[in-house]
Amino acid sequence: MTLVQNVAILFFFAFAFVIGLLAEYIPNLLVRRRPTPEKLAPFESGEDPVGGARVRFKAHYYIFAVAFITFDIVAVLAIPWATSWNMVNWNPVLLLFVSMLIVVFYYSLKGDLEWV
Repeated sequence: MTLVQNVAILFFFAFAFVIGLLAEYIPNLLVRRRPTPEKLAPFESGEDPVGGARVRFKAHYYIFAVAFITFDIVAVLAIPWATSWNMVNWNPVLLLFVSMLIVVFYYSLKGDLEWV
């Protein structure tokens, strides 16, 4: 790339940055704020808010999500990867999948998956 092309790209990014800043800050300068208690209250789909906004998150939902994503990655990435390389030997893919099942079985024996 030549210097002229690099400068053109630099101007393009600078222009996009300036447009983004203008889009962010000009509306804040033009609006008149009139805060009322009703406007400052949290919106709860027409319902009166009850209790605090902080709720203790249960870890077993997180564990379930991690397990789902792990198996999903195998299904979406490893199997097409194996077929794209024309692997006659499916042993590495099956070994990965079976090893994940063994890990899940280990945690179920420990009792960490009793909530499921």
